[in-house]
Amino acid sequence: MNSASSNQTDTDSRRRLVKAGAVLLVVLLLIGLSVLQDHATKDAQARKNPTALAFEKTPEAWLAHPKEASEFERAVAERKVSAVAVDGSLVLYTDRQGGRASTRLIDCGDGCRNALAARLGELSVSNGFVLTSIAIDARTPSEKLTQALDKAASVLASLLPIVLIVGLVIYFQMRGSLSLGRTKLADKPTTTFKDVIGADEAKKALRRVAAFMQDPAQYAAVGAQAPRGVLLDGPPGTGKTLLARALAGECGASFISVDGSYFSSMFYGAGIGKVKELFTRARAAAPCIVFIDEIDGIGKRSRGGEPQGGEQEQNRIINRLLVEMDGFSPLENVVIVGATNHIDNIDEAMCRPGRFDLAVRTSLPTPPERQALFTLYLAKVKAAPAIDVASIARTASGMSPADIANCVNRAAAYAAEAGESVVSEERVYESLETHQLGGEVSASKAVITPQTLRRIAFHESGHALVAHVLNAGTVERVSIEPRGPALGVTYVARHNEEPLHGEQEMRSRLAMMLAGREAELLAFGNTSSGAADDLKRASELATSMIGSYGFGKTFGLLSMAGVPRDLIGPDVQKSLLDEARLLLEQAQAECRRVLEEKNDRLHALAELLLGLETVSGAPLKQVLSGA
Repeated sequence: MNSASSNQTDTDSRRRLVKAGAVLLVVLLLIGLSVLQDHATKDAQARKNPTALAFEKTPEAWLAHPKEASEFERAVAERKVSAVAVDGSLVLYTDRQGGRASTRLIDCGDGCRNALAARLGELSVSNGFVLTSIAIDARTPSEKLTQALDKAASVLASLLPIVLIVGLVIYFQMRGSLSLGRTKLADKPTTTFKDVIGADEAKKALRRVAAFMQDPAQYAAVGAQAPRGVLLDGPPGTGKTLLARALAGECGASFISVDGSYFSSMFYGAGIGKVKELFTRARAAAPCIVFIDEIDGIGKRSRGGEPQGGEQEQNRIINRLLVEMDGFSPLENVVIVGATNHIDNIDEAMCRPGRFDLAVRTSLPTPPERQALFTLYLAKVKAAPAIDVASIARTASGMSPADIANCVNRAAAYAAEAGESVVSEERVYESLETHQLGGEVSASKAVITPQTLRRIAFHESGHALVAHVLNAGTVERVSIEPRGPALGVTYVARHNEEPLHGEQEMRSRLAMMLAGREAELLAFGNTSSGAADDLKRASELATSMIGSYGFGKTFGLLSMAGVPRDLIGPDVQKSLLDEARLLLEQAQAECRRVLEEKNDRLHALAELLLGLETVSGAPLKQVLSGA
């Protein structure tokens, strides 16, 4: 047994001994109190006379025959009473024939000097009856039960706040050790790496972990250290959880899933108990993958200064996690997989080799991977035949697998709402536009005048025509339906998604960005504010081409990103902006040339948009090519 397991066993043993001792002490105290009460009762009974004891033994025999106070007074006056027992205003008496009865004397206050209650002592001597004092419970069984319930309710009401506080403390203390027990250990996943589309780099790295878990002895035989932790880092929705499940399925391991906030607790020490319980369960289920989603939620340990209460508990949780990971033996066959979108928020000690040995980056899918994902999710809904999945995948640049799944699901919802029996390509594009433009069709559509709608049609047609002629990309779809802040949109996908952009491609994209404004000028003789975002993005690209990419003549190979700010004066800024402006003017001239030469196509596309609002596929290609 390793040292970490031994220390944990000793700690658990000490806790059990403390709990047993506390329970034994409470039991002994209760027994002592019971003995003392019994002894006091016997002492009081021993001091009473036989007459009092006889009355107190079975008071029901007298209480069962209640009489009026006047009858008792007459019996005393006629010397028919042999024994009288008094408990406050209650009187039990026995007559000379052995009859038993009870009554209650009327207390008329200190002014009643001749009251019977005050004269009983005198009358007992003169009339020859025995007088004694007793203490009995004169209530009926139903009265006893009612009063007992009332008293219990009163006591419970006074103790309720204390009971609630103690109960909450016990609940939250116990939850640290019981919550994982209530979470079922997942069945061994059947998902494997074959079920994960894309993520080839991540799968390649994780196959090494799977190989170790399938045969750890092979690695130990040559002295190789077993991987203890894998850190999956990447944007949201890129399949980190799916990869962790696939890793478990690939090597036939059990799978336990928690998240970073699972270890947090409002009670001191509960978080550490959760860490211990998690690793105990993992070792018992080995081979096992422990997946901690959003592991950055555990946070970092505080540095410098005196940590506050919450920070101290967080430090202890992280320290315990590190100790548990260090305590793995080479053949325990447990691997921790952590997933995060913010790797910088993870404590440095957790990221060092020997804990999280392997860092795996997940990235957004490539066009072929997006095409495969759309094919996968469209197969799960009732999709129309002959959907151009390749075109949709090109248009869906930058979408994660989770985005694609949500996009197809939303398209199916649109089809259902429209009463359609299948999910058409148009519904998929509608869903895609909702995702990329940030909303459904805007309410501003109802207030757009025909003149403004015509201007928007020429604006978008200018973008599409110049992008097609100058080969800035593949024009997939043009729409003049307003969505979010955009009054219209032109989808232009790159021919490929290589990380490098050539100078000619960027010049073509500059011309494409300016083409909407130039189309307005050509068709109406003036422009509008609709080109504001186009001009902003074109200015950013032109400035980067001159100041960062080395495409200008003034600065040559000099990059402004590498020049200290204090050396960039007004003259340098002016030179940079002048050349960027010259680049924009060249792009403007180029897009104007295209629009003038292909003016018939510009008008044809604008008229088609005014009629259909959205154009894609074969009709769009025919208009752009002039067929």
